[in-house]
Amino acid sequence: MAKTTVSVSTEARDVFAAVAASRNTTMFALLEETARRLEREEAMRQATLDYERLEKEDPVGFAEYLAEGRLWDLTSGDGLGDARAEFPELNP
Repeated sequence: MAKTTVSVSTEARDVFAAVAASRNTTMFALLEETARRLEREEAMRQATLDYERLEKEDPVGFAEYLAEGRLWDLTSGDGLGDARAEFPELNP
């Protein structure tokens, strides 16, 4: 794997060093993990923006999309209730 040098502030370097030490890992491994996490977060952010745009530009189509999703929801009759209500900390 190719590597490069990145210039960061002393404060940022110290934060990464402290977190890496507390996790018993290297700053390199921590930076790679952070990059992967940011990539996943960005993909989810983009998907959310796409859903919001669809809802705004085509409210009927969006409502149909949600209705079809409810039809395919195999967990709706499992008796476990609404996970959003049970775990509010997971729903900002």
